[in-house]
Amino acid sequence: MCTVSFVPVGDKVIITSNRDEKSVRPAAIPPQQKETETGTLYFPVDAKAGGTWFIANDKGDAGVLLNGAYKKHLPQEQYLQSRGAILPALFAGEDPYEALKDFDFEGIENCTLVMYINKRLYECVWDGTEAIVAMLNTRQAYIWSSVTLYNSEMISARKQWFREFIMENPAPNQEEMIHFHTNTGKGNTVFGLKMNRDNAMLTVSITSVAITGESSELQYIDCLQDKQTAHKIENNSSITT
Repeated sequence: MCTVSFVPVGDKVIITSNRDEKSVRPAAIPPQQKETETGTLYFPVDAKAGGTWFIANDKGDAGVLLNGAYKKHLPQEQYLQSRGAILPALFAGEDPYEALKDFDFEGIENCTLVMYINKRLYECVWDGTEAIVAMLNTRQAYIWSSVTLYNSEMISARKQWFREFIMENPAPNQEEMIHFHTNTGKGNTVFGLKMNRDNAMLTVSITSVAITGESSELQYIDCLQDKQTAHKIENNSSITT
């Protein structure tokens, strides 16, 4: 939920997310399969709050949540709803983008959503007052870093690492994107992509989905337990591997 990249490669797009969390938070549950009236969803589950930060469906759509909006905010003592409930709510229906346009963010902490829906890419930023949705260019590569953990200088450095990687690897595959999210800035425990700040705040998992018109490949790496799970998702059907 704290670092997200989007990379288009031919007829495929690859979305990858690093989740940075407090070490005391219970380990998340690897991606689960959930049947709904409109299709099948796949998402890891936060063991504490029950929500998620990454979701994919059997229509070739996906969504990722990052904490924070445009700048670091002062959290309230209590919120009406967890941010982890947003993506399951949006993806429960037929069209997550239509659900996003009508979604009520009041009582939810500041966040950013990156959503690939019907082959279109959207960014939605909720700053605690207003939710602004923008359509992005699906032929361009992007990287996001959560403002709650990374300041402007750190974010700029990460963007530069990303630009250099894309210049050297203009058509990366999913494994190369996972390698980028695992090894870039290695040794920099403060803002390397796989970070570890005194074992108190660290990257606990990496989730990636590679989407084509026919299917999606969902990869989940538990960095703390060194375990990996995968799902092959056929459009409008599901096959788990």
